[in-house]
Amino acid sequence: MTCRANGNVICGIYPQNMCSENIKLESLIMKVGIMQFNKKALLASVILAISGAALAATSTPTDTVKGHIPAYADIGIQFHDVDGNGLVNVDDTISIDKGAFQDVDGDTEGTATYQWYRDGTAITGETGDSYTLTAADIGHSIKVGVTAHTDPTNTDPADGSEQLSSRGGNIDGSGDGSVTTDGNDVLSVAITGMTNGYPLVGEQLTAVATCTTGATCTGTVNYQWKIESAIGSGVYVDIGGATSSTYTPVGTDQKRKIQVDATRG
Repeated sequence: MTCRANGNVICGIYPQNMCSENIKLESLIMKVGIMQFNKKALLASVILAISGAALAATSTPTDTVKGHIPAYADIGIQFHDVDGNGLVNVDDTISIDKGAFQDVDGDTEGTATYQWYRDGTAITGETGDSYTLTAADIGHSIKVGVTAHTDPTNTDPADGSEQLSSRGGNIDGSGDGSVTTDGNDVLSVAITGMTNGYPLVGEQLTAVATCTTGATCTGTVNYQWKIESAIGSGVYVDIGGATSSTYTPVGTDQKRKIQVDATRG
């Protein structure tokens, strides 16, 4: 008997059972070969995939993105002459006039914070948007520092740099951003020397000037005594030559009121 496999004589005249075993062996060898080929193809695919991944490498993350600090165009202050005496003195107030809010990142303005300064030193506890002058401020310069802020939950940085006031501060609205109180300004003047509460002919009157320090003025003070132009007129005219700190009423002054002006020399 002649056995064939794939058209080729493989067994010759061997018995049937031997020929069958050889065919099975050849089939097994072919299967092993195919498996080896598939493994090589799979390995090549893996190598190619790894090579492709290397071409798409990912960097390490950067630090978080930062923006720009918020600020105001400028900081101004406004002086308020509470008692209307034309002087800078105790109990007068100062308020803040912020310029336009500026943030190049387009962030929304938050609540500004404030710090008031006396001669460049922070005044403890004074962090509001206005300030009332006290006796401790007399003779000193007052400024304010303002810091802009944005929402810290989604902006960085959220805090600006402190900006000091640079405009305003004078009674007329002008100024360099500071309020300076002159301790030598005459704040008030009173007349002493009354007899039973009224001026008496022949009895000396004395003018006592109080300066913005709250104490009696020292140094040169100019005085001008005045008297009503007519009985009950309420209009006062200068008394000629009466320019010292004292004045003694004369007979022709009767039934008219007297007052005195005091100014710094």
